[in-house]
Amino acid sequence: MRIALCSDQYLPLLSGLVDSIDILASELRKRGHSVRIYAPDLPGAQTDPSVCRFPSWTLPGSGDAMVIALPFGAFKDMRTFDPDIIHTHLAGVTGLFALYASVRLSVPLVGTDHTLPADYLHYAKLNFPPFPYLIRKFSAWYYNRCVFVTTPGISVLQELHNYGMIRPSKIISNPLPTQLFRPLVEKNALKKKLGVGNHAILIFGRIAKEKNLDFALDVFTEVRKRSDVELVFIGDGPYRNHLGKKIHEQGLQSRVRFLGILRGELLVEAINSCDVCLITSTSETQSLTTLQSLACGLPVVAANEGGPAEYVRHGETGYLVEPTNIGVFAEHLTRLFNGPDIMINMGRIARESTLRYSPEHIAVEFETIYENHRSIT
Repeated sequence: MRIALCSDQYLPLLSGLVDSIDILASELRKRGHSVRIYAPDLPGAQTDPSVCRFPSWTLPGSGDAMVIALPFGAFKDMRTFDPDIIHTHLAGVTGLFALYASVRLSVPLVGTDHTLPADYLHYAKLNFPPFPYLIRKFSAWYYNRCVFVTTPGISVLQELHNYGMIRPSKIISNPLPTQLFRPLVEKNALKKKLGVGNHAILIFGRIAKEKNLDFALDVFTEVRKRSDVELVFIGDGPYRNHLGKKIHEQGLQSRVRFLGILRGELLVEAINSCDVCLITSTSETQSLTTLQSLACGLPVVAANEGGPAEYVRHGETGYLVEPTNIGVFAEHLTRLFNGPDIMINMGRIARESTLRYSPEHIAVEFETIYENHRSIT
């Protein structure tokens, strides 16, 4: 098949959505399909003959969260590519282009909704009524134009249904390269290599306001009263400077490390140098960083809301906590550091729980959807 993947976010942006598109495209190509990606031309993007890039800019103050794309020339390119299926990954401007191309070329449109878009309206200073309602209604309208809809978690699918989406749908996880993300044996050597302390809490992913990171610092401060731990951030984002100021104000500089944006084996080493992953965000849909941490054998202590609640098994692979309860977050983290046997056992089960999300399994699921709907317009 010839498959067109369309998204307002793609490399070199750092996000779970971007990783999922890149991994899916690679796996589909391994299976013999021709895949072309339609995405904005972003700073630092490398030339790739399999990607059609078009002009774009990011909303000031959003970091890379809100990309405004102008798909000039993309329709001509897609008409030449002549896809059998178009797969849209966001309901933004590129998503509207995908819908337009689907209608003009009489090609079925499959949609994947990765996010709860109303959670990002604060970047445009529109996070007040009626805008959250309108953006949710628009998302439902948009995905009703698709022949089939997938989401990586139940929370997104429920929201689409609540606002009127009635198309056939299914929950399909983002692909997780479990051969890369894996437990490494020499944890102490990795800690020494990366300058990470004996007891380290990991916060992993985009450093942004919607990740509730001020609360995470409050949790860390409480854990510090009970155990000698440090906090390690992997990633970057528009909230980095604010967070740095708060860390300085609280005198935590010596106990907090920022390792920046990492990829590949170095990222896997950094995850393995930590002991437990903390997620205080309440805006996650699936959270690939959750799955990547679990795959590396880290227990996850997460807010009991959204995506992580679907993938963390309370008491088996980590703990789920009411989002505002600092004391319970700190209690579970302290229990893990004081009980190494508990941490090791949870880490083993965590790894096993992620094997069903391998790229091979996920590509087959999408391949089946494409085959079943390629003749529907």
